[in-house]
Amino acid sequence: MTDDASSDSILEAATWWTRGKAAIIDALIFFAALFVPIILAAIGFVVAWDEDRDELVFAAVSVLVVAVGLILVAAVFVWGGWLFGYRQGVTGTTPGKRRLRIRLVDVDTGGAPGGARGVGRWLVPGMIGGIQGFGNVIQLIDYLWPLWDPKKQRLADKVFRTRVVVGLPSDGADDGPPPPVNPIS
Repeated sequence: MTDDASSDSILEAATWWTRGKAAIIDALIFFAALFVPIILAAIGFVVAWDEDRDELVFAAVSVLVVAVGLILVAAVFVWGGWLFGYRQGVTGTTPGKRRLRIRLVDVDTGGAPGGARGVGRWLVPGMIGGIQGFGNVIQLIDYLWPLWDPKKQRLADKVFRTRVVVGLPSDGADDGPPPPVNPIS
């Protein structure tokens, strides 16, 4: 029990606004990756429904364009799950979190929570937001929860026993070059 208390005092919780800016950066990256596949699929749909064109080859090409666009959309979602879910769970960071120098940690250990919890933390709020009627309200409450929570955790953080703290992981990659060796001594 004292480990948890000492871990809380050592790790400073990231502010809601810093977390929000990191989420905006991550969302921009995700939607930028979705842009071309969605445009490709939309063009294919428009061309497929064009009634002035009766050519069989033209119809086959438009169906192929739609199929490629939809496959690419699915690929972007898989990539998003890997980057913003699994990789965040393993490393504690996303591109947005890394840019703002914050990270996701396990509440008990202070280390990265692991890939499975990272994917769950990324996927579950999105699935809840997809529930017709009240899902978006729950998702909004989840995103706003750190504003009044003493530990500045989202509801998803509480469920998956994680928190977002200030500072990047100390894996040696961000420490800079090693100190110079003095050949005289």
